[in-house]
Amino acid sequence: MEESRAQAYLELIHTLLNCPNGEEPKILQDNSELLDVHFLETCELVAEKMAQQGGQNGANFLRNLIAHLAQLIDINDGDNSEGENPQEYANFILELLQAEDGSSNTGVIHSMLAERKHLLNPRFSDILEQVVERLVGGENAKTIDSIVSLVEDLSINISNFSGGNKADNIEIALAAYQVVLNNRQPGSEKFAQTQNNLAAAYITRIKGSRAENVEMAIALYGAVLTVYTLEAFPEDWAMAQNNLAAAYANRINGSRAENIDRAISFFDAALTVRTREQFPEDWAMIQYNLGNAYYDRINGSRDENLEKARSFYEAALTVYTREDFPEYWAMIQKKLANA
Repeated sequence: MEESRAQAYLELIHTLLNCPNGEEPKILQDNSELLDVHFLETCELVAEKMAQQGGQNGANFLRNLIAHLAQLIDINDGDNSEGENPQEYANFILELLQAEDGSSNTGVIHSMLAERKHLLNPRFSDILEQVVERLVGGENAKTIDSIVSLVEDLSINISNFSGGNKADNIEIALAAYQVVLNNRQPGSEKFAQTQNNLAAAYITRIKGSRAENVEMAIALYGAVLTVYTLEAFPEDWAMAQNNLAAAYANRINGSRAENIDRAISFFDAALTVRTREQFPEDWAMIQYNLGNAYYDRINGSRDENLEKARSFYEAALTVYTREDFPEYWAMIQKKLANA
């Protein structure tokens, strides 16, 4: 992608995030020449970064925009699978799995993916499944577990890879996680781990219906909690509670008022484990997210909701200080000014 065009994508995203409500359609129309699959990929990268930094509202806006524009843009653009030799895919997959086995450095895998990113297309998923079937055939349980663990590690790296077609990368990760699940014991800890990764991929998915993708994530996180119980896996349980909260905050189906209240209840549950003493940064992020949830809350008194939002933002600032977390500090100051 040309650097100038990449910068134009970022400037358009910034304009959309900061424009008055209702002006988005005109802005998109005026910049229609930028609306392509790479713009969607850039939106997702920005949304992911914003979500990690606590900017859930902005991330939600961008992901809803992606879901809308994906219906208008050919998101399969750039599929170069036609004419490729299946053996080339198989060899590449084997090289990637060997690299996963021999290196814990994500940069090594991403460098390999960048060199042959033209192979990261729908055909990759089909051949990956065939390769794994051949590798696990006739092997003992320990060897199979080792192989599928490498496939899961590769899935994570492909999902996080910023090069190539982001929409296709996520589709490959979804298919690969399913291959892993097919070779895991249902109800086991590792099965739940893969379900959690699969849910995270659905949350960031570009293709398909945004509403349906969020529903899939919610169902998977719910399934994870049947294994990650508070008694057996308290930290993983808290992670799943937090993930469910974020999913309900993003939910399109159902009542918006009820979805926000569900998100609040899951954030509250996560805080029973993610305390300020043991997990200060996680605690602060949940405080910030609770502030956003109460700011957006529909049920209850508006004044009381805003008061709670302010109290959660102020609590987050006890960890997100100006000295240690200047970006978070500035972001919360802006939220407090609006609340």
